[in-house]
Amino acid sequence: MLKIESELKFSEIAEVLKQVAPETIELLENRYNILKVVSLLQPIGRRVLSTKVNLTERIIRKEANILKEQGLLEFSLEGMTITDAGLETIEVLSVFFRKIRGIHELETKLKEYLNIKKVIIAPMVNDDNELTLDEIGRKASSYTKKLIDKDKVIGITGGSTVYTVINQFKPKNREQDNLMILPARGGLGRKSDYQANTLVEKLAEKLNCQYKLLYTPDWISEEAKATLLKEPEIKEIVSMLEKLDILIFGIARADVMAKRRQLDDASITDIAYKEAVAEAFGYYFDKEGNIVHEITTIGVELEKLNQVKELIAVAGGVDKAEAIAAVCKINRNLVLVTDEEVAKKILNNI
Repeated sequence: MLKIESELKFSEIAEVLKQVAPETIELLENRYNILKVVSLLQPIGRRVLSTKVNLTERIIRKEANILKEQGLLEFSLEGMTITDAGLETIEVLSVFFRKIRGIHELETKLKEYLNIKKVIIAPMVNDDNELTLDEIGRKASSYTKKLIDKDKVIGITGGSTVYTVINQFKPKNREQDNLMILPARGGLGRKSDYQANTLVEKLAEKLNCQYKLLYTPDWISEEAKATLLKEPEIKEIVSMLEKLDILIFGIARADVMAKRRQLDDASITDIAYKEAVAEAFGYYFDKEGNIVHEITTIGVELEKLNQVKELIAVAGGVDKAEAIAAVCKINRNLVLVTDEEVAKKILNNI
């Protein structure tokens, strides 16, 4: 198994290569990008890979064959896939390029600026927003895997970014009876793939553990909420949500979520008038992290977040920079997983 050396050593190597053989850095980065994209989109054909890494098919053929000879890639009729050795190599090269690009320093600066527990930054992948979102998912799942053991209760919200996190988990054969996955709130929207219940079921299947589903709309009346909370199954899930060990959630722009939820004109006007910039858990926040609007929903309550040991926010895209900065103000125990461009925009005061 490959061993990752200290970042100081990587820095020294990178400086020498830049001075003596700058073309080596470019070659190394091309092969790293090929491995990274294959790992995110496997199985993948040569033509699609060529488009994603901005290299000609001729170069892709040559480089992929070299990586195959080194035992890092495998070929099949379906396309290229990554091997275990290839995944280890990605981890090593990831540290190398993080040092070259100053990602570690960027994480430290953003953590201090936002005054939160931890920041994990996914580097941009070939200026491809979808691939970068997948990389955010990979980083978030990798961090979460280190926290999971028996006797854990994990809550997850819906959304496209959380969807990418769940996709990056690998199936486990060993049954984990004491691990429980819960939806942090009811359903939303027409695309069922992104709804919390769907993602809970998918993650529980991968982790081979227990789960419960929350069959309630995302937005309901106070009267409906009071009635639903009397139902034994819903009452049980709400009680369990108060004992979460880990919560993985997404962050959205306030204006986008207001339209997606098809809120009435009065609510949309109120959200705009109060200068809401972010949404999470059904709460709308201004840029200072103050709640300025909320919808009636069943799920995790904001005041209970301080009891969650690991609060993991996942969000990317520069259009969400202001929303991400706002939500980070609601809880200092938060771990943020975002992308390189978002970090730079927040540090430039949006």
